[in-house]
Amino acid sequence: AFIAAMHRNASERAPLVVHAVGVENVGRMLDVGGGSGAYSIAFARANSALRAEILDQATVEPIALRHIQEAGVGDRVSVRAGDLRSDRLGEGYDLVFVSAICHMLTPEENLDLLGRCREALGPGGRVVIQDFILEADKTAPRFAALFALNMLVGTRGGSSYSEPEYAAWLAEAGFREIRHVRLPGITGLMIGSRL
Repeated sequence: AFIAAMHRNASERAPLVVHAVGVENVGRMLDVGGGSGAYSIAFARANSALRAEILDQATVEPIALRHIQEAGVGDRVSVRAGDLRSDRLGEGYDLVFVSAICHMLTPEENLDLLGRCREALGPGGRVVIQDFILEADKTAPRFAALFALNMLVGTRGGSSYSEPEYAAWLAEAGFREIRHVRLPGITGLMIGSRL
């Protein structure tokens, strides 16, 4: 039920995210914790040459495969069972997409994940984080600040994080050209490039 609800929300938001990120020069994409596959499906639809791979728990795989088949992109979007907290992510990707994941993790886990994202990218590849991104003083946007309370109660160390925190993790993980892309709605993007 949770994945189904997330799929509806993500399917509505995905075209906006794809437009903001762009699909030119993206041949291979990794969708870390990609759930139902809504974002991978949208990226694949936007670029007929793009191949996407979703990494998520084995229990999510049949749900994602169903959505992928229904979308008609089963020849270009695949699913791989794995643990985003510890597994090696692969290599040679042009884009690694991390949506609605960082708020579930501790700062240390986020830094570790972003380091593995960098290792998975080829030269010139980009990581794109979509999440609640707080202002530096962590009081706005209001929904993101309140969501941090939900993470305090519902996770062992998650939170909503600020733009400076994301930028510092990305820089420490070896990314450059780090930028914050503000989108309509409650989430934004942090993007970094592997040079």
